[in-house]
Amino acid sequence: MKKRAAVCIMSIFMLSLFAIKAFGASPGTFNNYSADMETTSAQGSFTSKIFFKDGKMRMEGTQGSRSINIIRPDKKVIWMLMVDSKTYMEIPFDISKEDIQSKLRDPNIKTDKEFIANEVVDKHPAKKYRLTITTGGKKEKSGYIWEATDLSNFVVKYQSEDKKITTVWKNINTGGVTDSVFELPAGYKKMDMPVMPGKGGPIKQKH
Repeated sequence: MKKRAAVCIMSIFMLSLFAIKAFGASPGTFNNYSADMETTSAQGSFTSKIFFKDGKMRMEGTQGSRSINIIRPDKKVIWMLMVDSKTYMEIPFDISKEDIQSKLRDPNIKTDKEFIANEVVDKHPAKKYRLTITTGGKKEKSGYIWEATDLSNFVVKYQSEDKKITTVWKNINTGGVTDSVFELPAGYKKMDMPVMPGKGGPIKQKH
């Protein structure tokens, strides 16, 4: 369940980041910020902390045990840290598949945003939109986003089309995020990624 929650958090954030880049305000607004992210899904409700600076991202969660995910596009890796055991796993980050700007320039990828209503999200006046992303005419992702008009159209809420997942960004602070939060902490041991059944041997820990 913890792993599913972590995947859920990352998927939500990547979709919302796509929405910000595609329809949001000036890039400078989102180059450096931190926020709390409250998510409700079938797995329950949980709060995570987000740090973002110049394309680098850090997500901290406390679903049962504390975990940290650090995305480093510049190093082409994602670090998944297990704080209690002071271990981490390293996942390759394929920039060619995740680069937001490349997706926006791809003629086969189309993004549609339909205005729904004016609402208030966590005291922020916001515009609600239905966002749909299609590739080659086939729908890939869809859902609802709320852009706060008092925060330069920053996306402050996301909801899946089936309304089973809802995320609200709160306590948004722009600026002040340092590069050190995107580095591996000292004293952590690297572990190999789990091997899928039939693909190899057991998990190994590097000392």
